[in-house]
Amino acid sequence: MNERPPYFLALDYGTGGGKCAIFDADGRCLAVVREPWTYDDVDLGENALGRGYAFDPDAFWAALARCTRAALAKAALDPARIAGISTTAQRLGTVFLDASGREIFAGPNMDGRGFMGALDVMGKLSMEDGVKITGHWPPFVSSLARLLSHRTSAGAAPVAKILTLNDWLTFRLTGEIVAEPSNACESLFLDVTQRRWSEAILGAFEIAESLLPPVVEPATRVGSVSARAAEQTGLAAGTPVYAGGGDTQCALLGSDVVEPGEAGAVLGTTTPVMTATAEPVHDEAGRLWTGCHVVPGRWTLESNAGDTGIAYEWLLGILGLDGDAGFAAAEEAMAACAQPTAMYGVAGPQIWDVLNFRPNQALGFVFPHPPFSKRPTRGDFCAAFLLNVTCAIRANLEQIEARLGRPVDRLTLSGGMTRSPALLRSIAGVIHRPLRLSEDPNATALGAAVLAAAGHGTYPSIAAAANAMVRKHPLEAGEVNAAWDDYYARWRGLYDSVRDLLG
Repeated sequence: MNERPPYFLALDYGTGGGKCAIFDADGRCLAVVREPWTYDDVDLGENALGRGYAFDPDAFWAALARCTRAALAKAALDPARIAGISTTAQRLGTVFLDASGREIFAGPNMDGRGFMGALDVMGKLSMEDGVKITGHWPPFVSSLARLLSHRTSAGAAPVAKILTLNDWLTFRLTGEIVAEPSNACESLFLDVTQRRWSEAILGAFEIAESLLPPVVEPATRVGSVSARAAEQTGLAAGTPVYAGGGDTQCALLGSDVVEPGEAGAVLGTTTPVMTATAEPVHDEAGRLWTGCHVVPGRWTLESNAGDTGIAYEWLLGILGLDGDAGFAAAEEAMAACAQPTAMYGVAGPQIWDVLNFRPNQALGFVFPHPPFSKRPTRGDFCAAFLLNVTCAIRANLEQIEARLGRPVDRLTLSGGMTRSPALLRSIAGVIHRPLRLSEDPNATALGAAVLAAAGHGTYPSIAAAANAMVRKHPLEAGEVNAAWDDYYARWRGLYDSVRDLLG
């Protein structure tokens, strides 16, 4: 009798909501259920720089538990058929546990409660050493900065363990406390080259290594679904749970961006642009970040186009194009834009330069005036914005290529924004690289499922699992057209000029 085929479940902590997705061993998605969530504002005081954000761990876990029950029901799947589970989450989030395992600090990626601690880091650690050891600079939203701020706060409870968000999900599922390098490298505690905690960092800031979990590679079995988690989620107690990864690295894996020289752009709420490398490549100038891939023996070099999907939703809302119907109406309005629009947008997407981040950067649209012959329509605004996204991706990719000293071999696109034909047309025209398109819009969750499948032994390695479970196809590049390159050159000049308007 043939064995029944395995299924794999991914829990995904996203910026705007939680998600549960179930995949078969061929990478086909049986069900995906998402529930939105919001964060609590934290008062940082009258003179504070930045804003504080927190989340309720019990409420967020309950949302993910509901998503899990709903996904199992949607797939009409006996929970016992789930062969393995893995987790993924937004990067740069932090959870502190006390000695009893209770969450005493829970902050998402944009939480600014570590600002004072970051100043301490910058006073004791040079940018050169920070980049060389951790691959990241500056330290403002790192777990290290948050810990230093927390332990100087009046009445703050002692910290027993420090977790990233995907490792916190694993803890909630199993009760086991581990870390994996793809998200741990964002904390500033990890030696990115060695893929283990940095003795130099811990010594410099008098941090006991006991605060940090043991580091295991993604796809390592770390435990089983506990009886309590089973009751909450509807999963079967004892289901194997495997170490997951950061959301962007999982999205790269879910797009089969594994081999050195391959690059990926994950077009979601933001758009990280990363390439896979065979060894750590550091940017001494500090503009780019070096990270650990979820594949052992692979690293990443990252630039980032910033707010893309979230800014596009904002624009569509202003134009009265809300929801799926509004998205479709915008696409219809842009269908005639075979050539670059006469408008230019610099609203949201950016050329990544974390050392010169400007929270009050000027944004806007530029179009011909007076509009006697052609008055800009909603379609023109949407097309200009999506061309802005495209130009930002190209500019960020060029930053990576400049550091590598060579072009990337190919660029794979994934994420929810790739469902826009207008965006894909502009990418085909502006970005002169071999292009691939990931077919599953849930690339991040698929990457976590790939890790579970590899950990389960369905495939002999993570790379083999990705090769079997991920489907992508070539995106035909547009004909070489001077109009697209001229648009990009003008956009780049406009971006630099507008960026400097507010100092």
